[in-house]
Amino acid sequence: MKIGFYAPMKAPDHPSPSGDRTLARLLIEAMTQAGHDVRLMSQHRSIDISGDLENQRKIREQSAAEAERILEELQHRSHSIDLWFTYHLFHKAPDWIGPKVCEGLGIPYVVAEASYAPKQKNGPWREGLSSVETALGRAAGIVSLNPRDHECIQPFLKPKAKQLSLLPFTHETASPSDQRGQLKQQLGRTFDIDSELPWLVTVAMMRKGDKQRSFSMLAKALDAVTDLAWRLIIIGDGEAAEPVKDAFASLGRERVYFTGQLTTDEVHPYLNAADLFVWPAINEAFGMSLLEAQRHALPVVAGHTDGTATIVQDEHTGILTEPENTTAFSQALTRLLQDSELREHMGQNARQKFLGHHTLKSASQTIDTFLRSLTSE
Repeated sequence: MKIGFYAPMKAPDHPSPSGDRTLARLLIEAMTQAGHDVRLMSQHRSIDISGDLENQRKIREQSAAEAERILEELQHRSHSIDLWFTYHLFHKAPDWIGPKVCEGLGIPYVVAEASYAPKQKNGPWREGLSSVETALGRAAGIVSLNPRDHECIQPFLKPKAKQLSLLPFTHETASPSDQRGQLKQQLGRTFDIDSELPWLVTVAMMRKGDKQRSFSMLAKALDAVTDLAWRLIIIGDGEAAEPVKDAFASLGRERVYFTGQLTTDEVHPYLNAADLFVWPAINEAFGMSLLEAQRHALPVVAGHTDGTATIVQDEHTGILTEPENTTAFSQALTRLLQDSELREHMGQNARQKFLGHHTLKSASQTIDTFLRSLTSE
């Protein structure tokens, strides 16, 4: 099947790393692995963060021109596409292109990770919200990765629209080191980190907003457990790097280590060597970093959201705490820092959960079956 792929928020080949970009790439890989010919239809971004109506008007005009360009290009080819697949649309980044192209070609329109916020009906992104309604009404298939979004999109779907609930997924090739202690000693010598103490690790972009708030909450939670011995490794960088580092300053350089931004391959050794993954996950959709942690047999302490709960099984593969409850987060940290056997047990459970439910191979098969059902009628 020839599939046209589009991500209105951020194209999969965008230079800035993020969980959103990672999942877009994984979806393309999953469909390709199933034998489909996936083509990126456009790098056009429809996102407007500020709620600027004039900027949104310009984006709509650019989107209309882009839709016409794509239609003309596909209509003059001997081989067009069989299906359009849009990943991640919401009121700030609606899809102005996909529905028009699908209408012009008479092909199925599929949406993955669509969200709808009714409170925006009279807000500055109301036209973007209306576009989401149109897109949902046009969709032949809906792929939902976050349970939080499921209920709000239902009123706008066609009666015959097919739906798929898909768990977050990633490559199954990397496995946790069988010699975690030895790797930890090697990294400890290289970076001058005491390998005899429990290592906490977190991986996140340092952006303003919820990411920065999560870092601030993590710093406060750790400040309450300074009576325990631990070291924290923070992997990531971004526009909010300075205020993030300031938030951890009182904990001391001997406790907190900043690696800066690393490639995926560079992150793996830290996840294989660490003892516990920690992230408050304020308003997180689900968190690909949590999934990476579980792939590496790391127990997790994270804030509870509908999305994080699809990855971390509370009291089995880690501990999920009440959202933005710093005291509860500190208590969870204390519990796992003091119990190495529980950490090991939860870590092994995490690895087994990943292998059973979150691999690229299983997602590829599931998506393939779903897409073929849309074109077989």
